[in-house]
This record gives sequence, structure tokens and C-alpha cells, in this order.
Amino acid sequence: MYIKEYEEVFNIPSEIFDRYNMNAIAYFDIETTGFDKDNDTIILISLGWYDENNSFHVKQYYAENISDEKAILEEFKKDIIHFTSWCSYNGIAFDEPFIKIRMDKNNIAFTAPSKHIDLYRKIRPYYKQLGLPRCNLKTVEKHLGIHRQDQIDGGISVQLYSEYLITGQEELRRVIMLHNYEDVLNLPLIFKMIYEIDNNCNIVREDHITDKQLKYLQALLSKNKITLDLELKKISKKSAARTIDRILKGNATADELSQIIKNSY
Repeated sequence: MYIKEYEEVFNIPSEIFDRYNMNAIAYFDIETTGFDKDNDTIILISLGWYDENNSFHVKQYYAENISDEKAILEEFKKDIIHFTSWCSYNGIAFDEPFIKIRMDKNNIAFTAPSKHIDLYRKIRPYYKQLGLPRCNLKTVEKHLGIHRQDQIDGGISVQLYSEYLITGQEELRRVIMLHNYEDVLNLPLIFKMIYEIDNNCNIVREDHITDKQLKYLQALLSKNKITLDLELKKISKKSAARTIDRILKGNATADELSQIIKNSY
């Protein structure tokens, strides 16, 4: 296993930094040998966090051999255990379940942070209004004026890693690690877009909850004494319909309803 650490300083406005409690979040991303969570392996994890001086640290855990997966997962677990929130870009669909399954496959007891801030899911309903042609990470970064040194994508990193296992070339490792490093390094900067979405009343998702749904949902929540820590007028029609249906079936909990909304962004 190869570990490398970095320290960076970002100029993020205090109103954004403080609003989202950015110094209490673990920022992460993974690289894998493929998409099969049962049979492919994690080859690299990058973990970012702010220290008490608000300097941003990134720690990378790289598998020099396929057999290093367990070691990097164990090291990652030791560092992530201090956080109750973690942040990714499309990690609810890919990174989080991949980590959980690979922890299980390696017989590592693991409890993920309870809150997952998936920036992709926060931006996806609004990307057209924001003037984005696509909602992938590099498009968002370009829109925000973020310039990368990295020139590859996750698919190419799989090919490069296969070559690395044969040749052991340090340059291949450097290219793979740079790609994953910048994926994590830029996550805090994307909160500028989240702040714009949250504070510009003219940015409204096309499929937003209807007034009728909103009033009915609020009445049901009040009647059942359920409190949701969510801005209901920003959720989608689909998630509103699923939430209403679940409440009507009885015995719904706030956590369950929050999951329904989160998973139907």
C-alpha cells in the first residue's frame, strides 16, 4: 500500500463555509477495477478534510497490488470514523455502496457516516437552469472556472492500473492518483454552486412539487407529528408522491421518509 498526503488552502467565502459546516465533512472518492461490486476491487481512495486552521488535507490510499485492497480499506476506516458526514459526487449510487460491499467482502466491520452529501444529486435537478450542457463533474468544474492538471477519466484509470500491475511504472501511479486527487480536491469548491441553488429563488427544478402536493404533504406531516429537516418546496413531484403514499400506508418514520426523498432526487 502506498499513502500520500497533501495540504491546500482554499478561499471559500465564510458564508458558504459556515452555512454548510464544511469543516465537519469528510470528502471522498474512489477508483476501482470495474463496476462489479462483488468481483472488482477498490484500488484507490482519496479522503479530504479541513483542519482546525481551515487548511484542506487530502490523504490517498493506493493499492500497489490487488491484494492491498483490505489494507487501504482498513486505513480509510480508521480515518473516516471521526466523521458523521461525508461528501462525494454521485457517491450515493456508486462510491458508498462499493465501499460497503468491499468492506464486507474483506470481513471489515464498517459503519458509514450517517449523512451523505451527494453534490451530484443536489445539482442534477437544476443543471439546465444553471446553463450546464451536462451534469458530470468536469462540466461543473469548468462552469465554476476550476482548471485541472488531470486529463483522464475513471475508465482510462482502469486501463492504466492494469498496465501498472504489469510494469510498476511510477508515472502510471502518478497519473491515476492525480485524477482521483483532483476529484476530491475540487469537491469543496462545488459548494459555491450549491449555495447559488439554495439562495436564488429563480432557480427552480422543472419537476418541482406542485402547490397541491405541498399543502397535502405538510398537512399529513403535521397530522402524523413527523418533522422533516428538508426544504419541501424544492423536492420533486416524484419524491412528493412517494412520500405521501408512504405516510398514507401508516407508521412512517422521519428517517424513512427522508430516505425516500433522498433516493428519488
